Amino acid sequence: MGLALYPWQASLAESLLAAKDNLPNGLLIYGPRGIGTVDLVIAFARSLFCEHPHADGTPCLTCKGCRMALANTHPDLRYVFSEAEAIARGLPFEPPANATKDRKIYREILIHQPRELTDFLNLAPHIDGGRRIVVVYPANAIRADAAATFLKSLEEPPERTTFLLVADDIDRVLPTIRSRCRLLRATAPTHEQALAWLKSQAVEDAEEALARAADRPCLVTDELKIRNNSELDAKTREQLLTLTTLAPAVREELLARLALGKNIPLTKLAVKEGRTAVPVSAVLPILERWGYDLLAVKSGLPVHYFKHSETTLKALVEPVAFEKLFTWVDSLKSIHRTVTHPLNAQMVIEQAILHYRKTMNNESFE
Repeated sequence: MGLALYPWQASLAESLLAAKDNLPNGLLIYGPRGIGTVDLVIAFARSLFCEHPHADGTPCLTCKGCRMALANTHPDLRYVFSEAEAIARGLPFEPPANATKDRKIYREILIHQPRELTDFLNLAPHIDGGRRIVVVYPANAIRADAAATFLKSLEEPPERTTFLLVADDIDRVLPTIRSRCRLLRATAPTHEQALAWLKSQAVEDAEEALARAADRPCLVTDELKIRNNSELDAKTREQLLTLTTLAPAVREELLARLALGKNIPLTKLAVKEGRTAVPVSAVLPILERWGYDLLAVKSGLPVHYFKHSETTLKALVEPVAFEKLFTWVDSLKSIHRTVTHPLNAQMVIEQAILHYRKTMNNESFE
């Protein structure tokens, strides 16, 4: 597979390697969360410092450049990750000076992070003829004040510096940043590719795990790594797990509730694990895929995600006008802006399910 870490990444890996000798100041790689894109970009960034790369572009892993890159000590390589993503990948993160001990883990890139790059960007690369590399993730969750600092670096590029930005949602990346980057799209695996890979990783009940992750296989393995990481305290582990998938019991309860359509009790709009409201990032993919299947059935197409619920889906959409159904599905797009926003997750999801309940009763909610 060469540089590719997963079977579905061959084309993206080739595109990255093709750009290796002529890297732009900004390269924005985007694709759905949970398909391993950021892992490949990290591997690519590290490979750029290999002194003796193999013919297929893979690093030797033994030279001084490789050893420093792997140990996160290379002087020409920096990571600007949200705290949550840095912890999950064992990358360095320095909280802001005013951070409190009882705070929640940061899920956005904060203003102090690009500011701390100033000295790094003002220095020449440590290797003659080399480049400095800054990996940024998630580029769709950069706070506005931090984005302004990044934009300045992209508009006035430091000499021999490349920003490798990775985004889970290209529509949430500021247009001013997008326009100053070369874009590369990461293609998601097919269901068959994702399932075969999970089975090769000895994941128990791979079919159910993949369904729970909405066909995003790396969410499954990321979750397993977090659960098995003994160095994480319970509070940190709980917060990181909310970035992956719903627990099986919570997912099944949510699907059972959606199957009730207009008959969902008003007291059953919240989605919780125990007494804790499940974050929007974990619930939204299920709602979106349920909506996709409803639209498919209404259009006379086969069910894609929830094949075991096909009879239920057909019964639900029969009395519903297509326009009302489409309006609800389309409304879920606006919820994406709350995924990394410190809003009340329970309130956001309750509203989405209440709107769904009205839609299934062929009512308007706007």
